[in-house]
Amino acid sequence: MLTNLIIKNFILIENLTLSFGHKLTVLTGETGAGKSILLDAVSFVLGARSDTSIISKDCEQTSVCATFDLQKNHPAITKLIDNDILSKSDIQNQNEIIIRRVLNKDGKNKIFINDIPVSLTLVKSIGEDLIEIHGQFDNQSLLNPATHINTLDTFGNLDGLKEQTKIAYNIWQDKKNERIKTEEEFLKAKQDEEYLKHNLAELETLNPQVGEEEELNQKRHLLQNSEKIITAIKDCYDYLSKYGDSPEKFINEASYSLERIPDDAKNDNIKEIISELETTSQNLCDAYERLSQILSSDISDTQSLEETEERLFTIRELARKHKITPDELPTFTKNLREIVENINNSDNVLNEKKKAEDLAKSSYIEIATKLSEERKKTGSELSKRVLAELAPLKLEKATFETAITTETDEKKFGPNGINTAYFMGTTNVGGKKDYIHKIASGGELARFTLAIKVVISNEQSISSMIFDEVDTGISGATASAVGERLATLSKHIQTMVITHSPQVASFGNHHFKVEKYYDDEKNKTITSVNQLSEQERIQEIARIISGDKITTEAIEAAKSLFHQSIKA
Repeated sequence: MLTNLIIKNFILIENLTLSFGHKLTVLTGETGAGKSILLDAVSFVLGARSDTSIISKDCEQTSVCATFDLQKNHPAITKLIDNDILSKSDIQNQNEIIIRRVLNKDGKNKIFINDIPVSLTLVKSIGEDLIEIHGQFDNQSLLNPATHINTLDTFGNLDGLKEQTKIAYNIWQDKKNERIKTEEEFLKAKQDEEYLKHNLAELETLNPQVGEEEELNQKRHLLQNSEKIITAIKDCYDYLSKYGDSPEKFINEASYSLERIPDDAKNDNIKEIISELETTSQNLCDAYERLSQILSSDISDTQSLEETEERLFTIRELARKHKITPDELPTFTKNLREIVENINNSDNVLNEKKKAEDLAKSSYIEIATKLSEERKKTGSELSKRVLAELAPLKLEKATFETAITTETDEKKFGPNGINTAYFMGTTNVGGKKDYIHKIASGGELARFTLAIKVVISNEQSISSMIFDEVDTGISGATASAVGERLATLSKHIQTMVITHSPQVASFGNHHFKVEKYYDDEKNKTITSVNQLSEQERIQEIARIISGDKITTEAIEAAKSLFHQSIKA
């Protein structure tokens, strides 16, 4: 329920703090006093579209703050948890959420829930679960037939079954779209079959491997430089063989000269030199032999270079052709092979897809049919219950019927099932049955709405309901009946009503008076709202009865209404 409302610099409201209680709250005041401004402020804080014209004269910004006290299982709480505004550890038996919206003169909005910045979309979504507003000429639940089936499902507590239907529908559509996509792929594949087979043959003949492009590139680089390598090796060989075929013999002769020194005359230094000459001779001999082998093997393999370049360039060309990297070619080949194989097996694949689609469709129809049967039972009960409410609202000659149609064209099947529902009826004996919003006057439409809300109040998750002049066009006993119905509704849902009817006003548990006055010092008109005491309520009801000049008779009539009315 809505517990507090703080409004600052909003149209004619300068600074206003209101506290609301359970059950029925009535708001009265002269025409033009600003009662609708309160509704605009509530709509604003719950995400309604707005512009800077709502900011009070000479002010830089306006703000509205609304506090709600909710049960832990309320849909708004669930949404806040899902959006990380509340955590499950925060949940207790009661949960307070505070929504604050600020609009600056430059048009910038700021919205907070429990001091956490949130999007306008989230606030709108939560607002739908918090307050339902019925304007004077906008009983939207009846004016829009698209909402009738939701009202029916709410009354029948069918939301669980409807959710199952939605899930089954989405699965069916997924399978259907999967089958359609596969058909389109196969159709395109068949059109390109020869081209695909040519590409596959090309790739399978080449048989590229992951990392092969880099290996071929390195090998190509080596082969391209083979001429320089051979020249350098030949020069080295020539230098070593300059004095004959055994370049080490000169070192051996030098070593032999030192060997002739008597052993007892060889010091350590000479011994080390002899050892080094022997090692050098051996190394030189090995190097000469290996150079000879390299020259005889002819590493400048021209044919190998051509083959390497041809394969390398082919791999790169195919990668460019298919717009992938060379290392992706093996995987691409595998996938292409599967596509070609599936073309040959397309009928079997499509049959499997169709079977899965048909199975999902059957599951949907089964659950949707069950929902449809429950709706028909619920529709009969709803019609009976609403009809029973019409007589107390002085619509005893009216009829009401929940018309439910069942679709047979699967193109009209949807996530909400296979039904459409319309509220039909008449307002006079012998009248033509039609949609309620087409045959009812403004006052009658308001009373039809009220009757429906009273009937479904036990099942609604909405926290608060506001009626703006639901008593338009009625008076006397009919107005008293409306007041009584509002009081009944408020036993289950916090209910507020803006009214000009003394009968409706007398049923309130709480009463606020809206007034407008001109402030000479501030040079502007200001709207104020004050909660009335019991005596002040009687005075206000008397004013509504007799006008500005309150008579003794009006006072007595107000007392009678006040004390005779049934408080929720």
